[in-house]
Amino acid sequence: MKATEKQILLAATKLFSESGYASVSTKKISEQAGVSELTLFRIFKSKSNLLQAVIRHFAYEGNIVEKVSKDLTGDIKKDIQIFTNTYYLFLEHNIKMYLIQIREIDEEGLRFTNSIDYTNFMKDYFAKKVEEGQFLGDPNLVATSIVSMMMGIFTFKVHAESIYENVDYKTLIDAFVNDLIKLYVVS
Repeated sequence: MKATEKQILLAATKLFSESGYASVSTKKISEQAGVSELTLFRIFKSKSNLLQAVIRHFAYEGNIVEKVSKDLTGDIKKDIQIFTNTYYLFLEHNIKMYLIQIREIDEEGLRFTNSIDYTNFMKDYFAKKVEEGQFLGDPNLVATSIVSMMMGIFTFKVHAESIYENVDYKTLIDAFVNDLIKLYVVS
């Protein structure tokens, strides 16, 4: 990462956390970073893309792909559990960034770039397991299903927690993982 990019990211992180995404202008961020607003837009293209870069680089657990790649064991059954748990905990630990993305971003920039990167990482992982003869599922379908299921559970837990009145969401996640293993893992 170049020094100028890092200055902008640090300034944006500080200002977003102090005042919220909507209350901070790109002019204010560039002033805080000591660069021109033109430089900010040359590097990030939009305020929304800047927020995604902040999330990717400064989220609670950092870049989720880097984190999970260190945790994987090579045992596909364990790794599916790691994929689901890591993503759910990532969402839980970064709830403020999640809420900013849901409520405040209305530009054309990408949302949930960490989730997109994570999905692509899982697709590659599952494709390799298919090549090795250890996995029968469609890598795209399974990776997208994991992200969708965890995001759905998390979203309901945040916005409509009563849906889990008689169901423990952790039990739901475990059942989902067990079903994926039964359906797609070669024994």
